[in-house]
Amino acid sequence: MNQNIADDVLKDTRVNSFHLMIMFWCSMLMLFDGYDLVIYGSVLPHLMSDWNLSPVTAGFIGSSALFGMMVGALSLGSSSDRFGRKRVILVCLVIFSLAALANGFCETTTQFAVFRFVTGVGLGGMVPNIVALMTEMAPPSKRNIMVTIMLSFYSVGGVIAAVLGKSLTPEYGWRANFLIAGLPLLTFPLLYRWLPESITFLLARSRLAEAEPLLRRYAPQYKGSLASLATAMDESKGETVSGARTAELFRHGRAVNTLLLWLAFGMCMLMVYGLNTWLPKLMAANGYSLGSSLSFLITLNVGAVAGGLCSGWLADRYGGKPTLVLFFVFAAISISMLGYKQSPFVLNALLMCAGATTIGTLCIVHAYAAQIYPSQIRSTGVGWAAAAGRFGAVSGPALGGYLLSQQFPTSFNFMVFAIPGVVAAVAVLLITTRSKRTVAALQSLASTVD
Repeated sequence: MNQNIADDVLKDTRVNSFHLMIMFWCSMLMLFDGYDLVIYGSVLPHLMSDWNLSPVTAGFIGSSALFGMMVGALSLGSSSDRFGRKRVILVCLVIFSLAALANGFCETTTQFAVFRFVTGVGLGGMVPNIVALMTEMAPPSKRNIMVTIMLSFYSVGGVIAAVLGKSLTPEYGWRANFLIAGLPLLTFPLLYRWLPESITFLLARSRLAEAEPLLRRYAPQYKGSLASLATAMDESKGETVSGARTAELFRHGRAVNTLLLWLAFGMCMLMVYGLNTWLPKLMAANGYSLGSSLSFLITLNVGAVAGGLCSGWLADRYGGKPTLVLFFVFAAISISMLGYKQSPFVLNALLMCAGATTIGTLCIVHAYAAQIYPSQIRSTGVGWAAAAGRFGAVSGPALGGYLLSQQFPTSFNFMVFAIPGVVAAVAVLLITTRSKRTVAALQSLASTVD
């Protein structure tokens, strides 16, 4: 079903307990994602000491999870356009929970890297699907803020990972952190019971009997028939699913926007995962103690929570594009200044800003991507953008390991991580609005519903 038609018909829908329930469960899934990814950076100093790892090897292991996320986004991330959001999300939950748990029992770096890769496959497949589900099941007027609130729980998971890494590891060892990472598997029965399937997906598959009760909970005020929405969906299929779903990302004037979006994703993820992996070691190289460096990782992720919430509000008020450009510019400035000695107040303010405008920006860039594409290819579009972004994510830890191995000045290292912010800002600026052909088609479809 074309999301523009749904927005036109259901534009007066208010947030209710049904929407909040979906946001809660999707937020918990994002929390698991944040914990599983940030946990590596929080235990990395201890892991390097125990296994005598070089910075290059440690960077390779860090990149393995992110390479897995790219594979997961390309395979599982786009498969829900065919099999359904809920089913794929549950499969991904099982994959990443079991793999993360297995990391706690690894005895060699090869075993560890393999299970980090599998963890990444599950996480990479899950994120595009919960973004698509939340986008389709949030009221139109509150979509940006609800999606970004949900995505900001990545940072909550990151804070938990950093806190536990600092408190548990000295006493129980780094393995305890990965044993905790297997606990999300316990939520499987609850998610199976309470997480709904996307109404848009059900209508696209003519599963009207399943969609009917969900629509009444989604929009209690809507008095129209489900058949009318299904009919509008059928009439809109021609423009969006005339060929293979991946090919549709490059048709109807979408090619340049798709490539620019991929570039923005890649640069954003390079900053996010590069900093989350190497910030403690980079700050230690700048003269801070290991304990203080882990505290900086907590500050970074606390700032990301605030940034995620703020970016959603700004995007709903001023639009996703200007919000992204603003955040990317501030990301470049704040990261570059971290390479110089600062007073404690200024340092923590810069860390908060860096977290807000990198990890926090990752929230709104997902929401922005979900709204660029029509619903029939939304999960595919977000999945491919996230997968393309993983090239940047994989590069982040590897780049940090290389920079540390070369013993460059700390200011130079942080400047390298700041440059992607400028590139991403330019890429977003160049993204254009829908083509005239697409706008005319959507207006024609909307008039048939009226």
